[in-house]
Amino acid sequence: MYDALHTRYAAFMPRVHRPLLVRVLGGIALLVVIVAGSSVLTRTAPADAGAKTTPPCKPCEGYATGQPLQTPNAVSSVNGMLNYTLTAGMSTFDLGGRTVRSEVYNGQFPGTTLVVNPGDKMNVLLRNRMKARYLPYGASSENPPPIYPGQPYAVYPQKLGNITNLHVHGMHVSPVAPSDDVLLKIPPGSQYQYRYQLPADHPAGLFWYHPHGHHYADMQVGEGQAGAIIVKGGLDDVPGIKGLVDRLMVFQNVTVRNGTVTSSQYLTPEHRLITINGQVQPRIDIRPGETQRWRLLNASYERFLKILPMDGARYWQLSSDANTFAHPKQIGEIWLAPGQRMEVLVQAGQNTGSFPLIQAYFNQRPTPYGKQPRVQVASLNVTGAAQTPQEIPANLLPARDLRGPEVKIAARHTIRFTQAPPRFFIDGAMFHDHGGMAGPTFVAGLNTVEEWKIANDSPEWHNFHLHVDDYQIVRKDGKELRGEPQWADSIAIPPGKTITIRIPFADYAGTFVFHCHVLVHEDHGMMAIMKVVDRGAPPLVVPETAP
Repeated sequence: MYDALHTRYAAFMPRVHRPLLVRVLGGIALLVVIVAGSSVLTRTAPADAGAKTTPPCKPCEGYATGQPLQTPNAVSSVNGMLNYTLTAGMSTFDLGGRTVRSEVYNGQFPGTTLVVNPGDKMNVLLRNRMKARYLPYGASSENPPPIYPGQPYAVYPQKLGNITNLHVHGMHVSPVAPSDDVLLKIPPGSQYQYRYQLPADHPAGLFWYHPHGHHYADMQVGEGQAGAIIVKGGLDDVPGIKGLVDRLMVFQNVTVRNGTVTSSQYLTPEHRLITINGQVQPRIDIRPGETQRWRLLNASYERFLKILPMDGARYWQLSSDANTFAHPKQIGEIWLAPGQRMEVLVQAGQNTGSFPLIQAYFNQRPTPYGKQPRVQVASLNVTGAAQTPQEIPANLLPARDLRGPEVKIAARHTIRFTQAPPRFFIDGAMFHDHGGMAGPTFVAGLNTVEEWKIANDSPEWHNFHLHVDDYQIVRKDGKELRGEPQWADSIAIPPGKTITIRIPFADYAGTFVFHCHVLVHEDHGMMAIMKVVDRGAPPLVVPETAP
């Protein structure tokens, strides 16, 4: 149940929706009164600051915890080619030592990691073997509301059909079929052969794949359909990073009932598991003084991850969404919104022992369904023969920068995120299905740079994601960002705040989308069409700064 029907939302809604809201809220007025005093403009509740203890993880009970971190299965390209088949369907698999049932890829949770090089061809056959009329427990497509406690109101249904497709999140490839066309519809019983040609200069780093069928992304990602993509190169060859223990961690968020993964919106966050590589509170082994490279992917459907500092280690961030920094940045916490990736160096201290990795409390929206609790997600086990801490490299790779006077801005736009739950809007319009009423459409010229201000005119956090082209963040709340350039393909925007970005629409004409990566928002309207048109502009050269 998306429990966002709250009186505070009325201030952010178009007036035309308020009569509907009043009718919907009639039966839950008491809940509104209870939660009306919650804060919507702070990242964490005051109670989180200085908290000394972490409550036990109740949904973790009955699962095997403290097991050594496992690495997801992987398949690599050979002679410039990767051929792989993904079958989405009902399977049983091991989740934290228990047998669990869900619709996943190839019976795996998470899916197999795809490893490629710049310039490779990646061919993925996607087979939809899901059932058209299947809904996970807690989802409802019926009117009136279902009788099961905790299931959604009828105003927030999940469509039947189990339509799917595939998105290679963050990759700079063509949006035209048979490449990264997320407007395709692949119904149950059918299949589609995707063919992705990576450019020779494709950025190295961590990406991921997941379903993107409109109305079904939240359900299917919530069931566990996600996997990592690693493009080799870049940091792999940097002295001080090359040769380190290299760990991939895929964070997912699920609720399990009677051995089956439920609807993503079935229960409030304190009932949901945060898994890493399909494990519950795994143990990450490291020697005193040792430095490891961690590749972190938030593959959850709506969980905002804020991993607090540990007594046993220090962090240096190397990249954001596969955009490598010019210099490592020491950080005190790991912050990943849904869909984001990060690479960090983790250096253990000299003290041995077990140190918990704690997910901080996070107030994503002012309702019980937005209260993401403080919980342990893993433990760092510092043990074994001590190492002399290595020097952290001072320089990494050249960084692109669109802030110079030579950069010509072709157009400027303001994009507004608003909502009237269960409806979510971009510039006052909802996305529907491509080919019909597609919702808002934006047009840009190929090989041009545009500046967009994204305004979150709502009472909850959103996460802006653009397909095909990464963007540079140049201002936050109107304040210029100085220093090293900051690039992303997904960025969290607090309630009532703005970010300003510059987008280089380079290399690929075609139609794709941008949206909120809180996937229930995307599925219920917060997505728009982006059309890039070739008007004969010369190839775009983005200035770089040396490290």
